[in-house]
Amino acid sequence: MNHWISSLFSKEKQQIMKRTKLIYAILAAMFVFPHFANAQEDIIITKKHNHHHGELLIINNDSGHDSTYVIIFEENAPERFNAPKTPSFGFMSKDQKYLMGIGGYVKGTISMDFKGAINDPAYFTTSAIPINPAPGNGELLQFNANQSSLFYNLVSLSDKKSKFGAYINMNFSGQNYTPEIQDAYITYGGLLIGRTTSLFTDAAAIPPTIDSEGPNGLTYKTNNVFNFRSHWGKKKQFSAGLGLEMPSTDFTTSNAQSVTNQYIPDFPSYIQFAWGKNRDSHVRLSSIIRNVNYRNNIQDKNNIISTYACQLSGLVTVKQKLVFYYQLAYGTGISTYIQDVSGLKLDFMPNNIVDKQDDNAGKLDHVKSMSYYAGLQYNFNPRTFMSCTFSQVGIDVPDNYENSDLYKEGYYLATNFFWYARPNVQFGAEYLYGRRVDQNDNWGQANRLQVMLQYNF
Repeated sequence: MNHWISSLFSKEKQQIMKRTKLIYAILAAMFVFPHFANAQEDIIITKKHNHHHGELLIINNDSGHDSTYVIIFEENAPERFNAPKTPSFGFMSKDQKYLMGIGGYVKGTISMDFKGAINDPAYFTTSAIPINPAPGNGELLQFNANQSSLFYNLVSLSDKKSKFGAYINMNFSGQNYTPEIQDAYITYGGLLIGRTTSLFTDAAAIPPTIDSEGPNGLTYKTNNVFNFRSHWGKKKQFSAGLGLEMPSTDFTTSNAQSVTNQYIPDFPSYIQFAWGKNRDSHVRLSSIIRNVNYRNNIQDKNNIISTYACQLSGLVTVKQKLVFYYQLAYGTGISTYIQDVSGLKLDFMPNNIVDKQDDNAGKLDHVKSMSYYAGLQYNFNPRTFMSCTFSQVGIDVPDNYENSDLYKEGYYLATNFFWYARPNVQFGAEYLYGRRVDQNDNWGQANRLQVMLQYNF
């Protein structure tokens, strides 16, 4: 028995030593070969043989070397500005068919609100601006690090068109800095299944901001999705996408209506044309169709209300120095997809007709939404740039809700400066202005100055 226990501990000790060596190797990769935040840089691959763990790869950005792996990783990652894409290090399968990268960043911000404050250090949401703040609460100092990120990016190294991939990204925005999944999906060829940004969002056209909310008029929603994308043309300049997404019940009810289970998915789609060096300019036309189910308590039956929205978006790059971002969206029942008003239950509203003899009794009315933004970015050099973005959201409620304290419109202005002080260290400074107006024309405003320090690994 003693011999068996001794043997067991000996084997366990060997395993611990092997794991310890692996951990040391990973830590060395993190600090000796830091990730360069600019995705345009290249990487080199250094293989470290390990009989039990396959190939350990140290991935280091170094201009002048093969950038194949960078491209593969970026193609499998979300397109939005703040989504981490290229890892610092990773592991290759024994058959050398798959490569898994691990990376992320630590992001710390300090913000100062004045002449109006929003009690949220990460999200400058103009609909959250108090209309009548308590006296003495016009200024607010906030610290935040919960937007720090950790991600895993698994890619197939096959030359086949039907490449397999998987991606998981999380930040720490949950209560008490608990991890919260932002993206979790698998890809196979043009198919994508899992949780990520809605297909209705033109992620590549989102302007850069320190503020995690971004322009208030941005059509953005993290959702459970099943979509397909395709590229064609001599230079892959044409692309299109079609998807199914989890429906939501972001609408207001009265005693005349009840929320029911949803069984019809949202149907987003888009078509896009790209041009320029590396297709760094594009224009996209998007649409979304929604069919929302609810219970009409007056007529004692279920009703389906249908909506449609369209969007024009894109970006234009001029000689790599100047980038223009834009988006214009209009439709009904899409407030859940607009940053500023998502969660305010403004997709639909009761018509307040209660006469059973009226065919419209107990039904919901459409709420029209319009949003846009325009942004300009100027690149001084590969490591320094500044940008400015203006955005607006407008909500057209039914006539019986006019002169209420419901949201009417919001304005958003962001101007910022970003500097890569070192290949893996990013500094940013930003000024934000927001204004909220209610249906009764009462309004409130907020201003924010904030600085950011981010370390990429």
